[in-house]
Amino acid sequence: MDDLVGLQQLLGARTPVIGPTVIARSAVEIASTVWWLMEPGIGVRRRVCRELVLSLTSARRAGQLAKDMEASAAATEALGQEARVLQRIVDLGIGEPTGRHYSPAIEGERAPDATGGTAAMLKLVLSAKASKEAIYRSYSAVTHGEIYGLMNFMAPGVSSNGQTVIHWHLDPDVLDSTIQVAIGSFREAYRRIRRVMGWGLIVGDLWEIKLGKVFNEA
Repeated sequence: MDDLVGLQQLLGARTPVIGPTVIARSAVEIASTVWWLMEPGIGVRRRVCRELVLSLTSARRAGQLAKDMEASAAATEALGQEARVLQRIVDLGIGEPTGRHYSPAIEGERAPDATGGTAAMLKLVLSAKASKEAIYRSYSAVTHGEIYGLMNFMAPGVSSNGQTVIHWHLDPDVLDSTIQVAIGSFREAYRRIRRVMGWGLIVGDLWEIKLGKVFNEA
C-alpha cells in the first residue's frame, strides 16, 4: 500500500513529467525481484540462499558507491555491508558465493537479470498469448516509450506572468498504462507473499476484486 500511495503522489500537478515513468519502472523491477524471492515450494534453504544473493549484491553495490563518497559514518557503514553478509553466510553453513561480482550465485541460486525476471513475472499480468517481444515492449515502454512520447506530447500553457509557453505532458492513456503495469506487477508479488506467508484471504480477496474492477473499467 505504501508503494501505491507513493505512486499517487507522483500524479500531482507539480510532479515532473518524467516522474511517474521513473518510479513505475523501479516499482516493476522491485516487484519482479520479490516475485522471484517468494517463489512458492522452493523450501527454506533455497529461499535463504536467494535472500543472501540479493543482500550480497546490494552490499557490493553500496560498497562501490561508498568509495566515491566523502568519509562519513554512512560511507563506513556501506563499506562494511559485504563483510557482514559474508559472515552471515559462514554462520549459516551456506556454501561460498561464486560467479560474477555483481551477479553472485549461492548454492546454485542466482537472481535473474532485471529484464528476464520482469518478463517472467509479466507473463502472468499480460495475455497468455503475448509473445516475448510484446512482454518486453510493455516493460520497456514504461521508460523508453514515454521518453519518445515526451518529444511528441506537447501542449500550450500559460506561465505565471501570462506568457504563453509550450510544456510537455503525458497522454492520459500512456500514463494510465504505465500505472497499470506497475500495479499489475505489485499484484503478482503480493500474491506470492500471501501464499508463502499464509496470510488471511479476506483483505487480499477484497483488494483483488476492487483491482479487477479498475482494470476491467479502464
